[in-house]
Amino acid sequence: MRQNSNFLFTVVFSLLLVGMLLIFNFEMALAYNSPVELTFWNIWVGPNPDYKVMISRVEEFNKSHSDINIKMQRIPHDQYKTKIKIQAAGGQLPDLIQTWPGEELRPLVEGGTLMPIDEIVGYWKNNLIPASQFKDYSIDGRVYAIPGNIVYTHTIYYNKDLLKSVGYNEFPGTYNEFKVLIKKLRGNNIIPIALGNKGKWVLQSCFLSTIGDRVAGEEFLTKVMEGKKKFTDPEFIKSLKVIKELSDIKAFNLDANSLNNIQQRQYFYQGKAAMYVEGTWALGDVINKAKNIDVGVATFPEIEGEKAPKSLSGVSGYGISLNANLSKKEKEAAFQFLKYFYSEKLYKGFLKVGTFVPAKVTVTDVDPLMKKEMELVQKYHIAPVYDAVLPVDITNVLNNGLQSLIAGMITPEKLAKELQKSLD
Repeated sequence: MRQNSNFLFTVVFSLLLVGMLLIFNFEMALAYNSPVELTFWNIWVGPNPDYKVMISRVEEFNKSHSDINIKMQRIPHDQYKTKIKIQAAGGQLPDLIQTWPGEELRPLVEGGTLMPIDEIVGYWKNNLIPASQFKDYSIDGRVYAIPGNIVYTHTIYYNKDLLKSVGYNEFPGTYNEFKVLIKKLRGNNIIPIALGNKGKWVLQSCFLSTIGDRVAGEEFLTKVMEGKKKFTDPEFIKSLKVIKELSDIKAFNLDANSLNNIQQRQYFYQGKAAMYVEGTWALGDVINKAKNIDVGVATFPEIEGEKAPKSLSGVSGYGISLNANLSKKEKEAAFQFLKYFYSEKLYKGFLKVGTFVPAKVTVTDVDPLMKKEMELVQKYHIAPVYDAVLPVDITNVLNNGLQSLIAGMITPEKLAKELQKSLD
């Protein structure tokens, strides 16, 4: 009897064990075969047509890849920049992260939060994208993102009819003439330059980067970082004085520090402002929103004594970086996504909506304003954008200082001293 009981126990135990193994293997198979979900944060909020191009690529990828799901969280630009820093410090970044090149990328890399993608760069390099275009997203010889676009951070979008209303059939060629134009526009109750500097980066990236590169020279920032030049040198102070002078002659709207870059455009679209200054990323929005305005494009007029008159601040953009902690399966899925996303279709889509690209593609149906912008930037060569060269802490001092500068709370000389003190 006892022998039978032992036999029965053995049989039951074996069946239970087999059942548990089957369930375990089934659950493992389900887990392995279930779709990989990758979280992806970006700034694709708002009216920019190029955002729609990118969102469509993600949606198309999800539809055509049942084994991978890209879950996007779209966050407004200024909020995003703050959130990324906080989440990186706590090790809580998403799987995929929109990143900016240069010194904005470096802290994330040095903090060990991003994964290099050198093993797949050959998929694009010298085929769709020239090798030289990868330098902006390279840190210490390793690549951390594929460049999505080329961003010139400075373009003056102007209303030709409003300029004609005060006697200007052509955009002024010199800074002195430009100041006269500003005063005439203000005298006619027209906002000369719509500005939205609430996020603190517009004056730095879209104004000072080009003005500073031209006045102080393209190598100035590099020499400052090497200790061969100082922010307190006369040429840099002269650049700051241009911003201060524009504010003093009432070039900007009074609420400039209360609006963001999207809001600044509304003054222009409503015919209340003659100009606004932003990067080429805004071109698609101008094409879409300013259909009833005869829009011209220009860069800042010649400043007497400038060292590099053909400089135009620019950098690569729309990079997507990978979280360093991805599993092997997640990494493979992320690589599949990058190969699908950064395609000829993406870059052609960008060109059609007025976005410059680093890829070797062409389209025939380009908007006339896009053609004008292409002709404009071909007159210049890319020069450094300040926030892509300066360490983040120095950039923060500069951004805050420029906001204070147009509010009359600091002088150019004092801001220059604060910058140098922060660097020293």
